[in-house]
Amino acid sequence: MRSADARTTIVAAAAAIGSGKSVVNYRLRDWLLSRQRFWGAPVPIIHCASCGAVPVPESDLPVELPKNIELSGRGGSPLARATEWLNCKCPSCSGPATRDTDTLDTFVDSSWYFLRYTDAHNTQRPFDAMAASSMMPVDIYIGGVEHAILHLLYSRFISKFLWKTRAYGAAAVEHDSTVSSEVKEAIARRETRGARNGEPFTRLLTQGMVHGLTYKDPSSGRFLRSDEVQTEKGNVPRVIRTGETPTMSFEKMSKSKYNGVDPGATVDAYGADATRLHVLYLAPPQDVLEWDTQSIVGMQRWILRLGRLVDTACASSARESIVCALNARNKWSKEARETYRHTHVAIQHATESLEASFSLNTAISALIKLSNYLATVKDCEHPTFGFGLVCLVKMVAPMAPSIGEELWEILIQSKCLHNLGLVDTPNSRIFAQSWPVLDASALKDVSATVVVQINGKVRFKLEDMVPDQYQSELVQIASTMPQAQKWMFDTTGQPKHIVKVIHVPNKLINIIVK
Repeated sequence: MRSADARTTIVAAAAAIGSGKSVVNYRLRDWLLSRQRFWGAPVPIIHCASCGAVPVPESDLPVELPKNIELSGRGGSPLARATEWLNCKCPSCSGPATRDTDTLDTFVDSSWYFLRYTDAHNTQRPFDAMAASSMMPVDIYIGGVEHAILHLLYSRFISKFLWKTRAYGAAAVEHDSTVSSEVKEAIARRETRGARNGEPFTRLLTQGMVHGLTYKDPSSGRFLRSDEVQTEKGNVPRVIRTGETPTMSFEKMSKSKYNGVDPGATVDAYGADATRLHVLYLAPPQDVLEWDTQSIVGMQRWILRLGRLVDTACASSARESIVCALNARNKWSKEARETYRHTHVAIQHATESLEASFSLNTAISALIKLSNYLATVKDCEHPTFGFGLVCLVKMVAPMAPSIGEELWEILIQSKCLHNLGLVDTPNSRIFAQSWPVLDASALKDVSATVVVQINGKVRFKLEDMVPDQYQSELVQIASTMPQAQKWMFDTTGQPKHIVKVIHVPNKLINIIVK
């Protein structure tokens, strides 16, 4: 049972016996609404001594900030001192009145922009109910911790308000005769699947912070600049002034801590693609990233390995197209089958990482594993090698676009893609290509290595076994191995009694004898 379904079931069971019920709590605060600052959207309310708080007429919206304003930094809102802007007439009684001098924070101002995107050119209303209903909810919300606390909360509040007042959603188009029943049903299904009760976002991804290496004086605790620290042999840092070893830690990058890194300088030194791959590979997007400039060379070396693989493919022309080779798949060598399997394992892992978990570090890890395997292939003229490399370059391109485009161009000019039957047009660009399609039938292991334990201790391994063999078959094969004679047979050559067998398919078999 999924977590969301389990929560619903538990609450329903508690409600059925009178032990509890579902309650939604909002920790909404007004500090983004009652701001005594100049920058921001003025609250569109006019205060009248006779009529009270009166909304600004729609024809007078939006309320614009005054141009001739004095910003002193103290003494309340600067708008309260802009008398020409402040004093106005009451829209209801035409008597003297004043404008509200509080402003809305940009978190509030931008809390519905995604709804506007659904109908950006509408000059009559913020958005059309049908347009918003057919596109909402947003598939994924990506933001930092501050966004998750403030902007996300206000976005949910305003979206739910608009949904409950039928500004959009299934209820908003329920009685609209211009909307077909199929579309209404699709909107209702979409709400049920991902936007229950007007939730605007299907998924949340909160980005982690980037931390930099920070040095502190061990005596005073003062943050040290990089030019106040010298690294000696063995990478041992010393405070230049005192010779002491500084206190080191990874902390949020800040000017006051002197631990910031200039991205421009890093790109100039290592290249944009190597820097990008390094950032993506260091940690999952939601985790804290501890910046280490020196390890970027690892990504530079991997890029060079990719170049060498492409050179190998260009020098070893494929014997036939991959389509023709697939038609004779039953005649492939073990290496060809294994190459094809490794390619689709990488496709599966990279696709899942990009579409589901957004763990780009695991996607890069899968591609590194594929490149490492391709470097061991002996028959580089078999189409599975070229196919695997083409898939690798396609999957690298979104994270290293310059390198991906360069490698793709080399593959085209060398006729490698043409020989594989993968590209017809000579000027085709990599970002015009489709993402590799997973062949689930290729994921099955070509062979398996089964570890044999006897009475819980590893005694030998069964190499190159047919995958998914039955337990009884493996016991029979193990008993015929020379290494088994000492452990599975007594001194007279008679087989010992097998008490129990523990079998982990394609990995391990533990035979308990006495």
